[in-house]
Parts: sequence; structure tokens; C-alpha cells
Amino acid sequence: MAIKNARAYPARLHRRSGDGRCLRGGDRTNTENEEVELERIATAARPGTSIKTAFIPRPTTSTLRARTTATKRNDLPMSEGSRTATAQSSKSMRPKSGMVRPGTATSRPGSSMGSRTASRCGTASRIRASSAAAYTVGDVTAKLYQASRLNPTIYAEREALIKALFQFLYYHESDVQKSYSLCEAVMEVHKQKRTSGSTRSGAPVDWWWDQQIGRCLLILRSPRKAETFLVQSLAVFPHPDTFLLLSRLYQRLGEPERALELIGMAVDRHPFNVTFRIEQGRIFDALSKPDSAMQIYRLITKLNPINIEALASIALNHFYDGNPEMALMYYRRILALGIHSAELYCNIALCCLYGGQIDLVLPCFQRALLLSKTTNEKADIWYNMSFVALSTGDFHLARRCLQLCLTADACSGAALNNLAVLAAHSGDLMRAKSYLQAAKEVLRESPEISSNLKYMQAHYKL
Repeated sequence: MAIKNARAYPARLHRRSGDGRCLRGGDRTNTENEEVELERIATAARPGTSIKTAFIPRPTTSTLRARTTATKRNDLPMSEGSRTATAQSSKSMRPKSGMVRPGTATSRPGSSMGSRTASRCGTASRIRASSAAAYTVGDVTAKLYQASRLNPTIYAEREALIKALFQFLYYHESDVQKSYSLCEAVMEVHKQKRTSGSTRSGAPVDWWWDQQIGRCLLILRSPRKAETFLVQSLAVFPHPDTFLLLSRLYQRLGEPERALELIGMAVDRHPFNVTFRIEQGRIFDALSKPDSAMQIYRLITKLNPINIEALASIALNHFYDGNPEMALMYYRRILALGIHSAELYCNIALCCLYGGQIDLVLPCFQRALLLSKTTNEKADIWYNMSFVALSTGDFHLARRCLQLCLTADACSGAALNNLAVLAAHSGDLMRAKSYLQAAKEVLRESPEISSNLKYMQAHYKL
């Protein structure tokens, strides 16, 4: 704990009366104290403190020194001429024999303020730096640079600056539109250079700028335009980021087979690159090929035994294959690597639930609730906790968990469907039907909800 700095309190001033005595606690006088005060305080005024002499300029030290030297040298009183010279020098506040000082910056030739040209026209608006304003108000979290005022076209020809400026705008400021404007300005400059003949005809544009403009267009939801620039960049230089960007572009366009083919080319070039293998496994998962994805993830664990995504994917496949014990082993391995998240503890709790380790289920769910940060995470945890109550036969607790799930996420179709089943089990058919209709509005293509509605219409007259 830091020690506070000592605080110096101001001296207490006593009010003086007209006769020079200190007033203490009343109007009573004490002769002994009065004598002590008079002995302690000097009655004679110090030189130079009188009101009469306060406004008379005193001679400078050099004048006094010159007068004292002349008196000691001649050992005679000063003559009338010397008195006149001293008086004149005292008026000018400097002796006549003193050296003349050089001029200041405003009077030197070439350095005066008058010869300097104005930096801004008189009609220009005054713009203050945001850092200065932040310093004035004491805001340490204020931005040191206002990217919204930047005109990127004026920097397009400065090759030593534009790449760093793009990285600042894209990665630090997250201003994709401004980054895209800078890329367009740079492409326009390259186009003008090619048409003017300053570079050899047919020279390709820098692959880096093609990649960055494709990256910006991909975020701006223009995948078709981004494909042209990314293909051009890949033809000039096969950079790994270009392969990944094109793969995600094809997946967004609904062409996972084309993305898998492209990543296969990248894997042939870099067979030990874990990033390409991870992307390959994701595409296999998107194509509903779990066996091929498992082979890729097992290969990744051989190349990098601490890859979290590969370990979690293997554990997930074991869980849905009916092996919660194997899944729990992989999840505990991830936990040993120092990863603590709400999803991890929720999955460990489910593995313990279906693996028969009931004593660890509720503590893991409790830890997951403490680590959850978003409403969606809390909704998933409460939904999974309802299965603990269903496994033990506590339908009231299951209903409460599902209601808490709907409190966090009112559009949870699975929770509405399970509440309908619990309401039908308790005999409240009208409430069950309303729950199913609400779930049908949220999840229109769910086969469970459709089959439950058909079953109720066939067996119950509602």
C-alpha cells in the first residue's frame, strides 16, 4: 500500500490589533506576554521596505561597485562630474562603460519574426491536435491521432510511409473503409505510372497491395470483387495469407470443394504448416466428413501437440461418438495447458455427467457460470444444466433451468421445445402447444419441433 505524501499545512496567522498586540482568546491583556512579543519582533524597518522609498529605483550592483571602486582609489569624495555620470548611468540602469549586448532573436538579421512567412492563411480554421486537448483535460484514454480527418490520397505516393499507414488504419484503428480508400489511391498511382511510361510496360502491381485490397473487400462484403485482386496477388507471389483469404472467400460463396482444392495446393507447398492443416480440417467439418477431419486433427497433434483447436475437435468427436471418457481426457489435457473458459468447463461437466462422475458435474457448471461473459454463454450453460435435473428426475429443477435459459436468450428454440415436453408431461397441453408454436417460429426447420407438433395434433384434441 503506497504511503501518502506528507502535507504541509499553512502557518496560522494571528490578527494584529491597533496597538501592536496579538489577540489571543479574548480582550484580556498580559504585561509579561506583551514584553516578550516586543522583544521578539524588531521595531526598526529594514532598508528598502519603506513606502516612501519603495518606488525609487535603486542603482544596480555594477553602479555601486563602480562608485565604491572610484571612492577607494581616490580616497576623496566624488566630484560633481562623477556624480552626474553616475546619475545618468543610474537612469539607464547600466553603466556607460559596460559592453553592449548582442541583439535578441527578434532583432538579428535573418531571424526576426517579421521576415518569417505565415504558415497558414488568415482564413484557415484553427485545428488543435487531439493529443493536446487530451492533455489539457487530463484524459489518458483519448486517441493520439484522429484517423477520421485523414485524407489517404495525399500519402499514396510516399512509398516509405503507405504500408505502415495501412497497417495502422486496418489493424490498430479498425477503419476498413479508410484502409480501402488508401489502397484505391495507391492502385491509381501505380496505374498512372504505367500509363506515363515511368515503369516498364506490363510490370505487375505490388502483390502486397492486391492482397490488402482483397482483404478489405472481403470484410466489406464484396467477395466477387475481392476474388479478382486475390487471384492476381496469388499469381505474382504465393503468400500463405493469400491462400487462406481465398479459401474463406470460396467458403463464403458456398464453394467448399473449391476451397479444399486450393488449400490442398497450399499443403503441397508447405506440408508442415499447421495453419493450412487447421483450415483443411474445418472444411472437412463443413462438408460433414468427420472421419477425414479426425485424420487431419490427429496429424496436427503430431505436428503440434499443444494445438488447442485440434485437441478440442478430437474431444468433440469422441463425445458425440459415445465416448465421454475419452473426450474428458482431451478436455483435461486442454485444462492442464492453462486454458480456463466457460465453454471448457461446460464440456467437462457434460462429460462427467454422461461418464458417471456425478460429483464433479455441478462444481464444473458453477465454474462455467462464473466465467461466462455473454448472455449466449449463460443460456447454453443453463440449457445444459437442465439435463442434469432430467437425469436425476427433478422436473421442477429442469423447468427452472430452462426458464433461466430463456431469460438469458429468449430466442432459444431448444429450450422452448423442452419446456413444451415438460408441460405435456405435467398435463398442461395448452401451454405445451404454445411453447411448441413459439419454438416453431424460432426454428422453422427443426425436425424435433415438427414431429412434436404432429404427435400432439394426432393424439390430443386441442
